[in-house]
This record gives sequence, structure tokens and C-alpha cells, in this order.
Amino acid sequence: MTRTYSLGISVSVVLAILALATVSHGQTSAPAPSKPKTAVPVTMTECEGTNNCATWTFLGAQGNGQWPSGEVANLSVERYDVNSVVIRRADSTGASAGLTAVYTGTRHDDRVGGDYTSSWPGHWNSKSGNWYATVERNPAGPPGVMHICLANCQTWTLDKGPPFNKPHYGSAASGVLITVDSWTRESVVMNRTDSGSVPGTAILTGKLSSDGNSMVNGNIAWTWHPCCGTGSGPFTAAWGPAINTVPGSNAERDRGRPQQPVVILRPAVVCVPWFFSVVCAAQ
Repeated sequence: MTRTYSLGISVSVVLAILALATVSHGQTSAPAPSKPKTAVPVTMTECEGTNNCATWTFLGAQGNGQWPSGEVANLSVERYDVNSVVIRRADSTGASAGLTAVYTGTRHDDRVGGDYTSSWPGHWNSKSGNWYATVERNPAGPPGVMHICLANCQTWTLDKGPPFNKPHYGSAASGVLITVDSWTRESVVMNRTDSGSVPGTAILTGKLSSDGNSMVNGNIAWTWHPCCGTGSGPFTAAWGPAINTVPGSNAERDRGRPQQPVVILRPAVVCVPWFFSVVCAAQ
């Protein structure tokens, strides 16, 4: 009896130890809870009508909208799933400051669209219309290196670090700073500030080519310049596989230009009879 009882106790102890070890092993091998993923920026081109398109950029549920005419809006996503979309808009800058709107609609792959209702104190209440947007599958971003030709041809290198909160080319210390406000296939907007010996401010606009490697309809509009006031003109730019289609310096640009023929002007010679001979003289 005593041996049987002791054996029973021993077996019970061994089983308990094995069970404890199993539980302990399960606890140590359990996967650690996954860390929340960092929100990825999402960019879409939103349009209301034919020529009223804006760039909407979201980071998580918050975003901002920018229109080529200068309006800026705060955006918030209330719903964005396979069935429905609800986005609220509040304009903070520009001619439409104070306008609020609610956009509702549905998704179809990378297309979003539906109806909106807007209100603008002093202008209208509950104005309705249609809207649609295209979500960028591969959001474009400003290139690391760009060849650009304005009055001069230059090579710009992108800098994303402080002290600026936006991607930018150049620096305040170098005398030329270009900040990137918008960079999508439909709308590129860059602000330029010259602070060197010839100061000035300008806005560069355009859109991306179909392959995304060059600028289409590039235009620089000077908002202030000491010698000329305001004015505008075209510019070209390229990067990536197409970077060498635009010169990266004036020397590179001039090497591709055909040399102008040198014209030597010779004096005209006029001859007149003089008695029994002829006298000639250069004129």
C-alpha cells in the first residue's frame, strides 16, 4: 500500500511538471503582438466638373487638399471601406476659406466618386454636385536628382531634411530655395525664393509626362523680381531614365548647340578711270 501510494504521488508530480513545462513552453513561444503599421501616404486627384481638380493627400484619417488656384483645405476621412466613402472638407486658406463640404460615394478599384454637399457662409447653403477621384496606385514623388532649364540649365538635388517640413531643392544658405508643395501626375507646384544678389520669388507649375520622367507644360511665374517685376515663361525638366534629355548645366547646353558661322566683312572696292589708267580704293 505504501509503495503504491508513493508511486501514485510520483506519477502525479511528474505529470504536473510536464503540464507546467508545456504551459511554460507555450507561453515563451507565443508570438509577440505585432506592432501597428506606419500609415502610408495616399494621394488622389479629385475633380468636380471639367477644370476643377485638386490634389488630396492623406496620412491615415487626416489629409489636406490643394487646388492650383491656391485654395487649401483640411480633410478628414470618416469612412473608407469597400462599400462607401465619407470625407469631410474645411477650407482654411485661399479665396474659399470658410467653405465646408461632405463628400459621399463608393469605391471601384482605384476610382472613387459620388455626391457632395457644401456650405459657404455668405455665399450659399447646401449646394450639391458630383465628384470623382483617382487614387494613385504608385504615388509619385519629387526625384532625387533633376536636370532643369530655366534662363540657365542646372542640376537640382532633393533634400528632405530640416529645417523645412517639405521636400525641397537648394537651400536658403545657397541663395536659391525651391520647396515642393505638390507633386502628382496632374499637378506639380513648387515655390522658389531667391535671396542672393538678385532676389525674387516665383511659382513653378506643370504636370508629369505619361512615363513620369519629365515635366509637361512647365511654367515659371515670377511673383516678384527687382528688375522685371512679374512675368512668366516655360521651363523644361527631366529625371530618371530621361534625365539626359535636358542639359544639367549651361556648359552642357552650349555643347549641344551648333556653332554660328563667322562672317568676315571685307571692304568694298570701287574702281574709277583716271586718265589712261584705273584707280581702285576701298570704301
